[in-house]
Amino acid sequence: MKRILQILLVVVALCAAVVLFLEVSHAMEDQRAYKPVLYLYPEQEQAVTVTLDLEGTLDTVYPAPDQATSADGRTRASWTVDAAPDGTLTDASGREYPSLFWDATMALPEPDSGFVVSRDEAVPFLEDKLAQLGLSDREAADFIAFWAPRIRSHEYTFVSFDASAYTQRASYGFTDASGEQIVPDTFIRVFMTIREADASTVVRPQTLTPPPPRAGFTAVEWGGTEQL
Repeated sequence: MKRILQILLVVVALCAAVVLFLEVSHAMEDQRAYKPVLYLYPEQEQAVTVTLDLEGTLDTVYPAPDQATSADGRTRASWTVDAAPDGTLTDASGREYPSLFWDATMALPEPDSGFVVSRDEAVPFLEDKLAQLGLSDREAADFIAFWAPRIRSHEYTFVSFDASAYTQRASYGFTDASGEQIVPDTFIRVFMTIREADASTVVRPQTLTPPPPRAGFTAVEWGGTEQL
């Protein structure tokens, strides 16, 4: 009898471990990080090399990076541009860009705090929250033009601006023409997660932390993912 009880306990423990593994695997499924874009606003025009270190695989990148390497599930890409105070970025060929763009496949957990947004509330909701998070009107307009149609495709959508997991998996480095490190005086990073919800969905409300006022060399990034 004691032997049977021991076997039953082992079976129960194994079942619990399998359930936990499946839950963690689901929470950490590979997700597409859609359109992270990076704006640069130096105090004066200067050459800047931007290096992205990513725990994941790059898909689409524009402009094409000067260098890109992948190994052991990590990707590193770099761009060298002339950055102007108004945000205009110019590459070596003289072509101008408003920002650096990339998207990638990466493992991201499901956030548990956020908001439930109805289709009709999508645009005013985004205008309000993005202003709280520090985006300018132009940056917010770019964000809303890309993301509002995705939110409005559902009657109700869960929306979270918890960027902690994303920023741990995607980091940036900046250097000047001499190779000296540049540390932005202000770095604003906005990352949104959305998934379909319904009117009865209950979530833990998210408290947004406003960024410090913009000063000095400023970098701004926004992006997001849609969890299916």
